[in-house]
Amino acid sequence: MSANKHVDRADNEPRVTVSIPTMNSGQFIGRCLEAIGSQTYKQIEINVIDGGSSDETVNIAKEHGVEVILTYSGGLLGARELGVRTAHGSIVVLLDSDQILEPDAIERAVKMLGDHDMLVLEEDVYSNKTFIEKLFHYDRILIHSVKDFSPYTGVMLPRVYKKQLLCDAFSAMSAQALEKISGQDHAIIYYEAWKISRRVELVLAAVKHIEPDNIVTVWRKFYRWGYTSKDAHLGEYKELIQKKERFRKGMFKPGLFIASLGSVCLLAIKGVPYAAGLVTARVKRA
Repeated sequence: MSANKHVDRADNEPRVTVSIPTMNSGQFIGRCLEAIGSQTYKQIEINVIDGGSSDETVNIAKEHGVEVILTYSGGLLGARELGVRTAHGSIVVLLDSDQILEPDAIERAVKMLGDHDMLVLEEDVYSNKTFIEKLFHYDRILIHSVKDFSPYTGVMLPRVYKKQLLCDAFSAMSAQALEKISGQDHAIIYYEAWKISRRVELVLAAVKHIEPDNIVTVWRKFYRWGYTSKDAHLGEYKELIQKKERFRKGMFKPGLFIASLGSVCLLAIKGVPYAAGLVTARVKRA
């Protein structure tokens, strides 16, 4: 059965749409889609919103049975919106191509949505071998231990939403924001959803993230992230983004010393290329 085929069930389980924006994601997308196909919950469809990949991303998605593949040339925020508007599911998972779901993640999330409107997927690194990967691991420990759901001070960003909430959140965004903004997309989506509902919770041990494993890949990733965040910094979400760019809340609380130290080191390492990308974008814009 292809990834998008729908099978009616007597128990009327809600359909879940997993929406994945891609751009030259061929290195990771296969593993991402395999994990979705291995979910214990089977009422799942997938849509891929591609930014015009020049690698094998689209072909790999087709090989994994993805039937809905759309091309979008605007910002990442707009690609997210297109994925939600295209979704047939009443529940939408906003996934990235380098995230690998645990086999029962969606099943557990669906059960939890009876009492909540959006869910954060507890995340860890896909590989925990190199020094850089370990820093990402410790940063995740700190984030999820503190459990700060505030869109202003926290970095816990929901990935699973009731579709109607997402549609309402996107309706509150300007056309310019949807077209231009790429970096900080999840923070902005959550901010608008938070203004509508605060029924949010954490799904434990839900996803693994393929993070950079060396300084060079950290630089490339976060330079690009800073560069693509320029419109979020300059537009209607400027205040929100500025409030979020600080050290993690709950630093060095009892039992979190090592995790806090790792988080500080990581933020210092990735902060430099992020700032460089942001400055470069501003100079070019001027």
